[in-house]
Amino acid sequence: MKRTPRANGTAATDDEATLDATFEALADADCRAILSAAGTPKTTSELAEDCDIALSTAYRKVELLSDTPLLAEGVRFDPDGDHAAEYVRDAADAAIEVGDDGVSVTVEGEDADPLAAAFDAPGVSAD
Repeated sequence: MKRTPRANGTAATDDEATLDATFEALADADCRAILSAAGTPKTTSELAEDCDIALSTAYRKVELLSDTPLLAEGVRFDPDGDHAAEYVRDAADAAIEVGDDGVSVTVEGEDADPLAAAFDAPGVSAD
């Protein structure tokens, strides 16, 4: 499930597959490092380098994080046509609630607009 960044909103889920993926990702040190590094949009290669992990590991962890409300996918446009997927942390705060109806995760978006941040990236122009 690839998601585009949400606009400063709140997402809540009680879907078991999403909950399982979210808990698995949060329990994984590499996933937490990727979330930390993904404050600005980055490709998987950039995330692997920033986190000092193997590229194959980074691809697996990004795939796992993409199944959660914590990371969103965008596109880095290249004037030469070599567009690349890029990822950005899509959570500023998360809360786990356990109640009579079960378990849910509520994720609040970042204060800054991740799409606007993408246009502030070097080499990216809206022209």
